[in-house]
Amino acid sequence: MTKLCVSRFAFVQLIFILTYAFQSILFRVAGVEDSHVTLLQYEFLAVYVWSLWSASKETGFFNLYVMFLLTSGVFLYSRIVLDAFGMFEWYWANKWTDFYFPADVRYKILSFLIWTLLFTHLGALLGKRYLVYRQIEFPHSPFLDKLSSGLFLAAVPGTLTKYLIQLKFIMSQGYLAVYDGSMSRLSYPVWTTGAISLMEAAYCLFLASRPSKKKFFIISSIFFALKIVDVMKGGRAKLFLPFIFVTWYYYSFLKEGRSISLIKAALFGLGGIFIAQVLVQVRVGNDFVMGNMGDLITLFFSQQGVSLLVLGYMVHYESLFVNHGAPYVLYPLVFWETFRGQSLDTVQHTVSLGHKLTYFLAPEAYLDGQGIGSSHIAEFWDLGWLGAVLMSFLLGYGIRYFEKAVRRSRTIMYLSFILVPAIVYMPRASFFPALMPILVALLFYWVIITWWNRRRRRATGDIAAEAENTLNR
Repeated sequence: MTKLCVSRFAFVQLIFILTYAFQSILFRVAGVEDSHVTLLQYEFLAVYVWSLWSASKETGFFNLYVMFLLTSGVFLYSRIVLDAFGMFEWYWANKWTDFYFPADVRYKILSFLIWTLLFTHLGALLGKRYLVYRQIEFPHSPFLDKLSSGLFLAAVPGTLTKYLIQLKFIMSQGYLAVYDGSMSRLSYPVWTTGAISLMEAAYCLFLASRPSKKKFFIISSIFFALKIVDVMKGGRAKLFLPFIFVTWYYYSFLKEGRSISLIKAALFGLGGIFIAQVLVQVRVGNDFVMGNMGDLITLFFSQQGVSLLVLGYMVHYESLFVNHGAPYVLYPLVFWETFRGQSLDTVQHTVSLGHKLTYFLAPEAYLDGQGIGSSHIAEFWDLGWLGAVLMSFLLGYGIRYFEKAVRRSRTIMYLSFILVPAIVYMPRASFFPALMPILVALLFYWVIITWWNRRRRRATGDIAAEAENTLNR
């Protein structure tokens, strides 16, 4: 794709923005009507299709920004798409309550989604220059390869033991025990201490070593076998986020051809939907029965699209649900905040949008361990329209820049196991990744790299001394 084509894409995007701004002024003067809401719905779908098409045309479906658009489609936009085909009413507030958002709220929701998507895609288009796939600027490290593989395999027994203990507990107590703080009271064998953290840190280090394709598949297969055990206790994201990450890693750094056909991408998606629904049935203890594929797809997207309600409730209750503290977007950066279960004390002291909104909507359900989750788009709403537009632009631009940075720095590559899932899960979580895991990962990386550099310097010094002695003899 030439620079001229990129300029055309960006120019088209600016035309969309100006056109929509003019339309918004007209609607504000005329007043909001049901016909305006319907028009906005189809305009939003057109903007989303355009964004997805132009982004995938640049780099294929497994580019990080395209993955972000796809997960946004699943978690935020899917109910709107289903509604366009008469399969679901996207404005149905069906979480703990049962009512429909009025026309003015629907207008605000759709308008906000359009503005944020327009500026996110504008940022991505202007950040296109970072998509030049040059050769990775750091070489394969045999030392890190061997060390990380050894640490990873050493952590496997302890990790598997802890996952099995947790699974047994959840099967006896129920799925909500994952969130009500009960699991924090579990006891494990002493020899399993830190096993899960070591396993994940070692896997990050392994990928940063730039391993061979064969070894990548071997270690990754063991990693996913452990994740399958972990996901059985609940939370499909524990399996699918690592899977998305590994897919991105493989198509970005190991596969020679970075493109994939639309048919293969669709098969990936349908397979993921099927597995996700099976996991839901296993979690709730029901036998899975394969029904009509269309019904299965509708059920999946209507369930996953519940994140749209986070924004919807904030808009609907904007005069009642008011944030008097720090912006919700900062919650992941508050690394000193320790989660001790869903309690009134947690609600009073947390910066988390998910905790506060759930308690506001359904206090009893919150204290029982239920939750509505969060979304970066709802955190943007908390910042006001100007802040939301600015953050959306930085989001698109930042994702593009990350694609360049991860090829220039082994440290960024090491952190990508945390950063990439955080980006693609942003529509269902928070804008920023959790700071504490990053700090712990960097500490582990610093210790390993410091030891490695000292070892190399000592070896280099020994070789130089031996050479000098040889010359003097």
